[in-house]
Amino acid sequence: MEAGLKSVILIVDDKEANILAMEGLLHSRDRQFLTATNGNDALKIALNKNIDLVILDVMMPGLDGFEVAQVLKSNKRTKDIPILFASAEKKNHQFQMKGYEEGAVDFLFKPLDPEITKAKVANLLKIQLQKKELIEKISSLEKSRLLINNSADIIWIIDASTLRIEEINRSFSDLMGYSEDEAKKTSILFFLDPNDRTLLQGFSDHPEEQFSFEIKMYTKSRSIRWLNWKVISRFGKWFVNARDITEIREVSRVRDYLATVVKQSNDAIYIQDEHGNIISWNEGAEKIYGYTEEEAIGMKIWNITPEYLVAETLERLKTIIDGGKAISIATKRITKYGKIIDVVYSASVLSDPDSQMKSVAITERDITQQKKADEQIHKLNADLQKSVEQLQSSNRDLESFSYSVSHDLRAPLRVINGYAHLLKEDHSDKLDLDGNRLLDIIQSNALNMGHLIDDLLSLSRLGRKDPEMQMVDMNGLVKSVLEEIAASVNHRATLHIAKLPSAFADPALLKQVWINLVSNAVKYSSKKKKPEIFIDSTTTSKEITYHIRDNGAGFDNKFTDKLFGVFHRLHSLEQFEGTGIGLAIVHRIIMKHRGRVWAEGAVDQGATFYFTLPVPGPENVV
Repeated sequence: MEAGLKSVILIVDDKEANILAMEGLLHSRDRQFLTATNGNDALKIALNKNIDLVILDVMMPGLDGFEVAQVLKSNKRTKDIPILFASAEKKNHQFQMKGYEEGAVDFLFKPLDPEITKAKVANLLKIQLQKKELIEKISSLEKSRLLINNSADIIWIIDASTLRIEEINRSFSDLMGYSEDEAKKTSILFFLDPNDRTLLQGFSDHPEEQFSFEIKMYTKSRSIRWLNWKVISRFGKWFVNARDITEIREVSRVRDYLATVVKQSNDAIYIQDEHGNIISWNEGAEKIYGYTEEEAIGMKIWNITPEYLVAETLERLKTIIDGGKAISIATKRITKYGKIIDVVYSASVLSDPDSQMKSVAITERDITQQKKADEQIHKLNADLQKSVEQLQSSNRDLESFSYSVSHDLRAPLRVINGYAHLLKEDHSDKLDLDGNRLLDIIQSNALNMGHLIDDLLSLSRLGRKDPEMQMVDMNGLVKSVLEEIAASVNHRATLHIAKLPSAFADPALLKQVWINLVSNAVKYSSKKKKPEIFIDSTTTSKEITYHIRDNGAGFDNKFTDKLFGVFHRLHSLEQFEGTGIGLAIVHRIIMKHRGRVWAEGAVDQGATFYFTLPVPGPENVV
């Protein structure tokens, strides 16, 4: 019951003295008393007033208390009013049973006990008040239920920790296509794109009681709906009102896109009304004609039309407004600075149903500039082709030079190595220790020079050789490489090799890549107490990334860009032997396969080398 309203008590007794006594006994500021001295008056009052309690004398002339109670309980309006019978009769069982049968909730026996009377009345009023409040709450809940179920918005209750749906209205089924049973106890994440799930999970620990966001959800048919969520977080639950804003977002997206396209277009796009007044002007029009938007608004179309074409332009404008079309029509325009230019234009009519006014949207391109641009592009393409041919010729000359130099160096190198060997073999006893040491240095450097020449020849041959592509069993290839290296190099490295996916490549060239990378890993981890090498891969939709990791000497990451250049070494020959060409060969082979190659490392903490190959597809799998 609302604050300020009083409980209404109807006292019915044929003796006014009893009524006054009862009023005096029960008097309170929060109570109002109505009285009647006979049954008929009591019924009239009860049927026309909102009564909270009836205190009814049993023995009255005319209609007695039992008869009045019977009428009250049979009427829809008064059947729920609690009745207290007041009686001077003896408290026999049969008498009380009759009272209860007629609807009494209790009896007051005369002479009245004041304390018992007050207590019974107070309790009955309290119960009646609670009953009314309950009825009001039920009514309010029923109204809320009807509002919720008839709402066009989705209304739901979600557990804030598990994100499972606990309650939901009919709009969810209407919009998302799932039944109530399908949705209940299902995680809300089920309906989201994987990329959006993290966003929603982040809100589960949201400290605020109210927050909102926009998110896309998938319907049962897998179409996308955008919903604006307004959330109240209390008692570990989310009380959510979610409104479908898909069409609003789409309209806004298209409008913004079109506005951006029109505003930033290099074409001249402007709108003129049916009288030829320019009412819209974009950046493209400003660039072509030289007039700013402020200058152009209010100008007429013939301000940018050569005088001898004005009549033709007006006639064409009238044709367009009358429903005609203008698509790719060549004409001439005049700029702010008096220059005549050639343009091609298209135009369409825009109608305003509210004002009945018509306007024309016009798109124009300056084909004079286009012709110049085409000529420039043609010249640039010719220059580029010439540069490409020169570069190819230079590469061929460089490769030929490398091959010739490397080949021609072999003869004198053999002579040097041969004579050093003869001196060592035949005259070592005539040389002192320093002389023998110098011969060893000559032979060692001749051997290194031989390796360098071999590597240079391999590098130059790569430039002339096109890859012979086929499916390659990468696990089998790596296994054969490891066996070759084990046969030629006595190493202590422990190898960990994961299952590697096959690739579409030149097997001979790819074998050289693995030989160079594995040899490097073995060499640079050789000084570790427990050298280890790991070979693994990852795959995406577009490429396979293979990598080899060691726990060896590593390198400083700031020198990464030098690793794959010819003759670039990050360690001295005294530390690790080598020519500095192996990684350049790896780089060139992978580039020929349209892949990428890079490395990561840290000094004395090992290095990882990566290379990628395209994922085999229908276009390259035989």
